[in-house]
Amino acid sequence: MPKKEIIKTTIGGTAFELHISPRALLSARHEWVTNRHSNVDHELHVVVDGTCSVEVEGVVYDLHAGQAILILPGSFHKPLSHSRDLDRLTLGFFPTAGRLVPDEDTPCIILDLSTTTVALARELMDEYDSPGPFHQKMTRSLLDQLTIRLLRRLGVIEAQVTQTVSVDLRIDVIDGFFADSLADNVTKEDLAARLHLSSRQVNRFLHKRYGMSFREKLFTSRMQHAGWLLRHTRLPVQQIALQVGYTSTPAFIRSFTRFHDRTPQQFREQTGE
Repeated sequence: MPKKEIIKTTIGGTAFELHISPRALLSARHEWVTNRHSNVDHELHVVVDGTCSVEVEGVVYDLHAGQAILILPGSFHKPLSHSRDLDRLTLGFFPTAGRLVPDEDTPCIILDLSTTTVALARELMDEYDSPGPFHQKMTRSLLDQLTIRLLRRLGVIEAQVTQTVSVDLRIDVIDGFFADSLADNVTKEDLAARLHLSSRQVNRFLHKRYGMSFREKLFTSRMQHAGWLLRHTRLPVQQIALQVGYTSTPAFIRSFTRFHDRTPQQFREQTGE
C-alpha cells in the first residue's frame, strides 16, 4: 500500500490535488489523536459514525455522524475527544487553480452531509481496507463522487457541473495490467511496452504515483487480491496462492502473513463475509 497518494484533477473551475495516505487513513478511522498543528492544504474530516470534538483557533466544535469539518490552511487545530464508535475519513485538498471555499479568511467550515455522501465516505474507507479487483479505478470513482458532492455543498460549483478533466489514464492501464497479471511472471518491461514508455519512465511513474517499485507494486497487488479472495470467497488457500502467482503454498502463506500481519486462515476468520 502506498505511503501517500497524490491525485490531480479538475472539477468545474477548480483544479486541485487530493492528498491521501491510505495507511494513516485506516489507522486513524476509529481514533483522532494528534498534537496541535496546522497544514498547508485543506484538511477534511468526515464523521461517518460516532461523535468527536475538535478545537480550531481557540473555538471548540462538537461533531456528530453525518457532519464534516474542513480546516483551512494555516489554521491551528487539535482533536479533544471522540466516542468509542468513531469512524472518520480524512483527506487533504490542495487547490492549484481556483478556490476551494468562497471565504478563505475563516479557519474552518462545518458541513452537514447527506446520507449518500456519508455512505460514499464509508465505502471509500472500506475499499482501502479490503481492496478488490480494479482497486485503483474504484477508489478514483468514489473520490470523484465524494469531491463533487463536497464542492457542491461548499457552493464552489453549480449542481449540474460534472468532472471535466479525468485522472491520468495511465492509472487505468496500470491497474488493468496488474489485475490481469497476478498469476503471471511479468516484468517491468512488459508494463513499459503496454504504456509505450521506457523502463526508466515506468519506474519513475510508479515511484511518483504509488511510492513503489514495479516488484513492490506487483507484490502489493497480489497480496491485496489474495485478501479480497479470502474475504469474499471460500476458495482453499492453495487455489488462492496459484491465482496470485505462487506455486508454493508455504511461500504464499509467509508472504501473506508478512503483508497483512495475519495468516490467511486468521484473515479469513476475522474478515470473511
